[in-house]
Amino acid sequence: MGMAAQRRKRGGRVTPKGGAGGRTGSGLSDVPEWMGLEDVFAKLVTGAGVDLGQAADPLAAEVWASQMWSVWGELSEGQMDPIELFAGGLIAYCAGHPTSDSLTVLRALAAVASEPYGSKARRAVHRVASNDVAEPAWAEMIGTSVGASAWLSFDPAHDDGVMVMVGFEGASGAHTLGVFVDHNLGGIAKDSLALPVSVDEVLARLREGEGSESMEYREISVAQAAARWRDAFKMTDKTLDPPVTEDLRHLRALLMARLSRMPAGAKLPVEETMSADERERLLGEFFDTDDAAVLFGPEGDKRDDVEQLAFQAMTFSLDHVRGTPLRFSPVMVEIFSLDWAPRKVVASEDVFTLMPDVLAAWIRFVGRRRGIPEMAVGESIAAVYDYAPEMMELCRNPANWGPAKTIVYGAQERGIDITDRAALNAFIADVNRRGGIDVLADSLASRR
Repeated sequence: MGMAAQRRKRGGRVTPKGGAGGRTGSGLSDVPEWMGLEDVFAKLVTGAGVDLGQAADPLAAEVWASQMWSVWGELSEGQMDPIELFAGGLIAYCAGHPTSDSLTVLRALAAVASEPYGSKARRAVHRVASNDVAEPAWAEMIGTSVGASAWLSFDPAHDDGVMVMVGFEGASGAHTLGVFVDHNLGGIAKDSLALPVSVDEVLARLREGEGSESMEYREISVAQAAARWRDAFKMTDKTLDPPVTEDLRHLRALLMARLSRMPAGAKLPVEETMSADERERLLGEFFDTDDAAVLFGPEGDKRDDVEQLAFQAMTFSLDHVRGTPLRFSPVMVEIFSLDWAPRKVVASEDVFTLMPDVLAAWIRFVGRRRGIPEMAVGESIAAVYDYAPEMMELCRNPANWGPAKTIVYGAQERGIDITDRAALNAFIADVNRRGGIDVLADSLASRR
């Protein structure tokens, strides 16, 4: 009987997501919503028994359970909570079918599932095991590994992110889990790895790999690694539709289970900041360079324009991304050129044509200041001119402007002095009455 038929039989009653809905202590509703999925559960359990049987190791079982958890979490089943429907249903199904394959599935879920499902799976393990069902060879080892050492892998020149690796040890053998923290995307956890080898072997492979000459490796405490993982996942959860990899989605439940057993209390490294006075001095140093002087023009008449554009490059590198202050990698150039500048930089088209040269000069300046290899600086400058045509095109289109930039251009078009607070507030109120910022952007686009 399918789910629709099951619902018709119950008069259409569906337990809302997150609600109590008459659930029993087992966490399932009085009339199990998962009954229509018995065939699915049966095939899943049989397949898991083959894949995760005697030959599999605990890590493989944990990865399998973590992948299943991610798939369930991304499903939508009407008003039903998909985790309750699939994870809760599978646990209940296995508890009611005390076979070796069911016990294998329950052991795997008990190691990675978040609460209350982890506890439910553990209770079901005891229930099924009490029937003298054969256990997988790894049954007593799964979920017992502990973090023994931790390392960072990073490129000090571009510093687009850092891979935070933890080496785990225990009865099941050595293995490595890692989380890539993306500095260009606010420090989110973007990618991950799970390798059935020691962290020492992972480091050896990395050091021998292509491009390894630009990488550095630094040992940290397991507690510090845990702090970095926690912060990265917190940033991911704060980000709307974060661009994380499939590997991270599939491994997240496993990573969070391990994180729950890692030390807490370590402090994150303090991020360096620059005061307003320090920023002014930095701009002054830039203006004293030959690269900047060339941009000022024969009479120095473009100095104010260069200062405005250089200020935007500096602000982006200090406030919009994480990592080493004042860095400017090729990836950062792409983000600046195709997102930041079109959205935020307010300048006439004549002034904006200076942006590629100003950005390149700024990158040379901060590269020298940081002692970055010329090759790395050259990669970023090449990216500037690769993205310049697309940047210019994007900046001409009001559809790509941010709200503040749209308001400024709209006010200027109407002859409003943007330093006149009362006039600007009246203009913003009028924009809202006429349909909002999107309507204003459309009207500006139609007149360009």
